[in-house]
Amino acid sequence: MPKQLEKTIRNKQRLLRLLKYLYHETDEDHPVTTNELVEIFTDENANATRKTVKDDIDVLVAEGYDIVTIKSYYNAFFMASREFELPELRLLIDAVSSSRFISKSKCDQLIWKLSHLTSKYEAEKLVRHLYTAGRMDSENGNIYYDVDLLTDAINSDQKVTFQYMDYTVDKHRILKHDGEIYVVSPYALLWDDNHYYLVGYLDKRAEVNVFRVDRITNLNRSSEPAVIQPTDFNLDSFAKKVFKMYPGDQQEVVLECAAETMKSMVDHFGEDVETWRISQTHFRLRAMVSISPTFYGWLFQFSGKMRPLSPEPVVDEYRGMLKTALNHLSM
Repeated sequence: MPKQLEKTIRNKQRLLRLLKYLYHETDEDHPVTTNELVEIFTDENANATRKTVKDDIDVLVAEGYDIVTIKSYYNAFFMASREFELPELRLLIDAVSSSRFISKSKCDQLIWKLSHLTSKYEAEKLVRHLYTAGRMDSENGNIYYDVDLLTDAINSDQKVTFQYMDYTVDKHRILKHDGEIYVVSPYALLWDDNHYYLVGYLDKRAEVNVFRVDRITNLNRSSEPAVIQPTDFNLDSFAKKVFKMYPGDQQEVVLECAAETMKSMVDHFGEDVETWRISQTHFRLRAMVSISPTFYGWLFQFSGKMRPLSPEPVVDEYRGMLKTALNHLSM
């Protein structure tokens, strides 16, 4: 290799090494001096001098990198900011670590990658005390890639095929409906309660359904074009219906609630839900809900601090469930 070409390559390599060094090895509390950089790159045979260090840093600053120079006889430098601030990285890492749909090994990989978006000193702070209580490890190690495949299918308006998992009474995972192949036109991926869900049009039922992504297996993209979303389909209202009470007949209900449940009602239905005070200790609420066992189970968890007032069939079914529960307790 000609000497001039070799020198040019070394100079370009030096610039990249300088950028990596400043990115990972420096921050406000850990600057590096010009002489230290010269020594580091001289050891790497990068032909560094005080002038080349200054020139290289000027190039990086001109390209938009936030490198601060501490003026002194030797001058010192550090990377002042990066793509993500430390609080932002902490939020992302906390979200990843608490995501039950990500396998532990993939979770560890993602945290390692996120922690390397700052200096090594700040990275130690990010992961030193990281712990998520009760974290459950996903049994579906492919979900990380399934989400990517589903996203591509949504963007390209193509159907997907997959099988769906269920559980036996012994908690053994089995294929639902004897391994039936589901053919679905994917419309959206939704996140709720630490799980990813696929919303899509299921060919067999000719309707929009929702599927837990971590229970999908043997996922493949189809060459068939996706079914166009029904004209009356609204993703926002569908999500509110499914993830508030799960599928069921939508009905307007009026609930009588103890005052201390208001925070839970706002958390569940949003601040725009219709409520009115009836006393110092109680209020009433009107909302559209999906009438299902999940809805009644949700009512029961408030231990009598909430009861339905209308419509009458909902009140009757609620009372019937209470009566059945009391009968079981007295046995």
